[in-house]
Amino acid sequence: MRLVLMGNPNVGKSALFTRITGIGVISANYPGTSVEFEEAVVTHEGKRITVFDLPGTYSLAGATEDEKVATSLLFEKRPDCVVAVVDATRLEQNLVLVLQLIELGYRVVVALNFMDQARKRYSLDVDKLSNILGTPIIPTVATTGEGIDELMHVIVQGCVPRSSYVTRYDSHIEAFLEDMARDQAFTDEGFPIRGALIKLLEGNELFEEQFPDHTIDAVEDFRETFRLDHGEDVEVHISRDRYGESGLIATSSIGKLEGPMSLRERASELTIRPITGIPILLTVLLGIFLSVVLIGGYLEDLLVDTYLLLIGDFFDQMAAFIGGDIGEIIASSINVTIEAMLEIVIPYVLVFYILLGLLEDSGYLPRVVMLLDGIMVKLGLHGRTIIPMIVGTGCNVPAILATRTLDSRRQRLILATIIVVAVPCTAQTVIIIGTVGKASGIFWAGLIYLILIGLALLLGRILHKVLKAEPPSLAIEIPDLAVPSARNILLKTWMRMKEFFVIAFPLLLVGSLILTTLLNFDILDVLVGPLTPLTEGLLGLPPVIIIALIFGILRKEMSLQILFVIFALGTGGDLGTVLSPQQMFVFALVMATYMPCLGVLAALVKEFGAKSSVVISAASIGIALTLGIIANYVFKLFAVLG
Repeated sequence: MRLVLMGNPNVGKSALFTRITGIGVISANYPGTSVEFEEAVVTHEGKRITVFDLPGTYSLAGATEDEKVATSLLFEKRPDCVVAVVDATRLEQNLVLVLQLIELGYRVVVALNFMDQARKRYSLDVDKLSNILGTPIIPTVATTGEGIDELMHVIVQGCVPRSSYVTRYDSHIEAFLEDMARDQAFTDEGFPIRGALIKLLEGNELFEEQFPDHTIDAVEDFRETFRLDHGEDVEVHISRDRYGESGLIATSSIGKLEGPMSLRERASELTIRPITGIPILLTVLLGIFLSVVLIGGYLEDLLVDTYLLLIGDFFDQMAAFIGGDIGEIIASSINVTIEAMLEIVIPYVLVFYILLGLLEDSGYLPRVVMLLDGIMVKLGLHGRTIIPMIVGTGCNVPAILATRTLDSRRQRLILATIIVVAVPCTAQTVIIIGTVGKASGIFWAGLIYLILIGLALLLGRILHKVLKAEPPSLAIEIPDLAVPSARNILLKTWMRMKEFFVIAFPLLLVGSLILTTLLNFDILDVLVGPLTPLTEGLLGLPPVIIIALIFGILRKEMSLQILFVIFALGTGGDLGTVLSPQQMFVFALVMATYMPCLGVLAALVKEFGAKSSVVISAASIGIALTLGIIANYVFKLFAVLG
């Protein structure tokens, strides 16, 4: 007898496999992949059973390597029975895979795992759920062994039926399935014709060999027609219908426990429901923005005032001690570098990283993912891509690397482009808040963020139209809300801040030494002059801005710090006295969308190759300059009209 265990990731499948098989497990990679599955042979009630533990997967659509391996192994192993391991605390999303197994005609037994946790949250009518699905359902707790004997007894009795449950889809899909089936019940490989056709519609290549060429052509024609008529791919619609079906089944089987919900449960519900979750999300984002601006500004004044009070004439004495121009260059460079770090980087980055740590450790971020899934689908992505974007607000490098978790190169390219062009990292946030927010006010800084959001939506929509195919639907675990650990947040904040001290400070110091030398010997004009038509003519900015743009390629925070150094050394003033509020807006807008720094560029090359990286970088430069030029001429137009 052949038995296969299937389930979503993190449903306790491996623990259940261990309970069933004990020792003697064989681990193997599926040929041509790095995806592992396990195999063991056991004897239960006198029957010899070969048990296969397949890789965790959310779907059998065949879009990812795990899905392809899972579908292929199911096809090859020809199991007599499939145990669908389901997390009873996440019933709705777990039932999606069960519906697909039923659809393909497998004899399914549902192991309703984590029942000890589910009983604390709600009442679950197991008999009703079993009657709806038409499959045996056994409550289990793999860690304690609860339900394992009953599960195995049901399996070895050999009386597991094929379920007659049918998931209904969009009327156009149903009409196509009925037309293509033409009274044929099964394919030559023994799959129900309806289930096999659905897999064809989802793009699973494994099922193509079971149909003649004219059927394959008809499926492709229908997929294209459906995309044009509905504005999305048919596999997305199928997946959405499936999620809706599983939601109805779960809702009909779950009841509330007697007694009021806890405060934490109420809060969790409020963050997930769109009618309350969206306002909460907007409030959280506004709170982050105001906290970074206001608290960061307060810390900036405190740090700079304290620094100036402590150093006194120390650097004047240093310059005199070293002597000559070299003394002036070294002393001035060290002074303005420290001051730039205290005035620009430390206060705003510190506040942002503390707030990011709070969001991460509270369990709130996965709720944001669920809320925004519908929007992201319109961009050719899904809600799970919000996580790399949020990571990108700290640093774009790990955000680009995090795109490898997505299902296809297409999705990864769309997301990487949005991250590079429209997701401001911490350094870019410092530029926006350190210039526009500080000098022009919160409204103008907020306007830049609104422009970036609009740009992200526009880019995603355009790329979604240009790059064909569609992502599978979202499946993500939603953890309980938790009170963040102060120690953990402070530790993560320190680890993130340390990079600025270890890497950014030496780079800024070297840059300051170079710029001070260039200023002292009047060499800077040679570099600035040729590009003056762009900076001064089209962007309406001082010509020396080009130096900040060049240094921004090394590290984004250096652009503002170098600008601070240039003005401090060249004019003795600060940004507010040299740049007008309009110029600050243009500069910050350009830097928010400008070419990725070298670290991000290296990550792009590693993940996508040189060609795609050059295209993304060139696009970001073009978009940044275009936005800057438009903003400059809009300000000029208002000045004329005013």
